[in-house]
Amino acid sequence: MKKNIKKLCKTFKIDKDINILYFKIQEKTRKYLYPNNYLKEQYISKSFKKSLGYEMNFNKKPETFNQKVQFRKLYDNNPLYAVCADKYRVREYVKGKIGEEYLIPLHLVTDKLTIEQWNQLPNSFVAKANHNSGPVQIVKDKSKANAKEIIKELNNQLKLDYGILSMEKYYSDIPRKIIVEQFLEGEMSEYKFHCFNTNKIILEKITKASVISNMYDPYTWEKFNFTTGNKIDKNDYEKPENYEKMIEIAKKLSEDFEYARIDLYNIKGKIYVGEITFCESSGFGKFTDERWDYKLGEYWNQAILK
Repeated sequence: MKKNIKKLCKTFKIDKDINILYFKIQEKTRKYLYPNNYLKEQYISKSFKKSLGYEMNFNKKPETFNQKVQFRKLYDNNPLYAVCADKYRVREYVKGKIGEEYLIPLHLVTDKLTIEQWNQLPNSFVAKANHNSGPVQIVKDKSKANAKEIIKELNNQLKLDYGILSMEKYYSDIPRKIIVEQFLEGEMSEYKFHCFNTNKIILEKITKASVISNMYDPYTWEKFNFTTGNKIDKNDYEKPENYEKMIEIAKKLSEDFEYARIDLYNIKGKIYVGEITFCESSGFGKFTDERWDYKLGEYWNQAILK
């Protein structure tokens, strides 16, 4: 079904309009067909088996990392998730924990982006919805950008309840907004710190977003040669400037949670906080080495949720 929709989009060059319609249908379907956790369990278990090849049983104690993410999605009601998953409100959380010098400068926060607001923005910026996982609009030269299309795409995202679509319910509690941040100039590297309440940390260095990465021991810089779906980067890299500070920040921002992924950017030693994520890959991460699915599950000392 989805492949046919994408083919139709390409044929008629109305990708974004069809895409938003598709996701609205998905949202309505999931809202009415899976109104309670029992029915959500059935849906997730079937999708989990199809995607990862092993069972997801909500009546057994979870063992793997992906299984624990699924339990968190349905049964963990920590109110901080909605605050810290909100790309706007998380700024206050970060400020309170480590100070505002690690925040990406903010140009605009709005309930709906208008052409008048667009005209007031600087020539380069990054715009995104605060309540989902993208897509993000990176504008390097506003004079060459299609303002009408970008504004429409961003505002369309506000029509979708990402909490229903992903079954990560805390996203539904986020007041939806568009935020516009400063475009960070320079050679930027992204580091994702997977932090567990057993004092274990796995560092994921992103070489190319959503395509190439690798996992490291953050203390020894030993490369583990596995990912949760990306291609493995076989190149070797040195630690970035102020690396010890990055570890310190990741620990501080994750200290209130059993597990959290802390995304940091490093530009020649200048550190910025990207986001905090609680349900990595929504619990469908395809580990290139499945042993790590179990190992990361061991790192996570999850409370009994059901």
